[in-house]
Amino acid sequence: MRGKLRVVVMTQADRFFIPRNIDKAAQVCELLEVVQVDCKSALESKTKDYLKWFGPWQCAKMGFVTAGREAEKYLDRLAGYRLFGGSCSVQDAAKKNGIPYRIINDSNDPAYVRHIRDLNPDLIISYSAPQVIKDELLSVPKYGVINVHGALLPDYRGLLPSFWYLYKGEKEGGATVHYMSAKIDDGDIIEQGSVDISDCNSMFRLMKKTKTIGGDLMVKAIEEIEAGTVQTRKNETEKGSYFTWPTVEQAREFRKKGKKLI
Repeated sequence: MRGKLRVVVMTQADRFFIPRNIDKAAQVCELLEVVQVDCKSALESKTKDYLKWFGPWQCAKMGFVTAGREAEKYLDRLAGYRLFGGSCSVQDAAKKNGIPYRIINDSNDPAYVRHIRDLNPDLIISYSAPQVIKDELLSVPKYGVINVHGALLPDYRGLLPSFWYLYKGEKEGGATVHYMSAKIDDGDIIEQGSVDISDCNSMFRLMKKTKTIGGDLMVKAIEEIEAGTVQTRKNETEKGSYFTWPTVEQAREFRKKGKKLI
């Protein structure tokens, strides 16, 4: 049964994982809008970096898979979302569920903040939104802004946790839903779950696992917020680890270890 919480989704372009998580959220709350943030720090803007990190062959494989997914998207549209359920893009996930969709370039633009004030959501949820959200926007929703991060916080805060999990040879990964602050992957933890990644040698396979569990955890968090049963714990960032984009040398080591993009 869908709840009454009025929610805005903020995310970035994605064809594989996030659309399904939007669909999950749409079953438990009233989604007012799906907002795709296209900016320099979004993964789709990192094509040149991916070539440096993973090389032409891995990027070509990713390109082939992406092209196939694009074809599936158009077939899905022609079939009224009966083939893939609107899971081939963020826009299609929104359209399939009858949710307004928009693209912005700056999460903290005053015009966008005014727009969110006018919508007056109870909650904003972030699926890999690619910008730090500042206090002015964080303060708008009644219940704040929550984010799902593809790692077990406070460890692996920051960028591209799927890369760093494999680089460090971890056997266990997971996802965390936490309240957002103006600092990266900061704020109290609401829900957290682990998943076995010992069989993962590619970022794509690992992300499929962590983003799937992340979507389920977000549903739990939304339901707890509406029911008033949230029990948080401190995100002890001073005890955890933080990673940024990898260097070319680190990416070379990643490949030498037999790890892949896809």
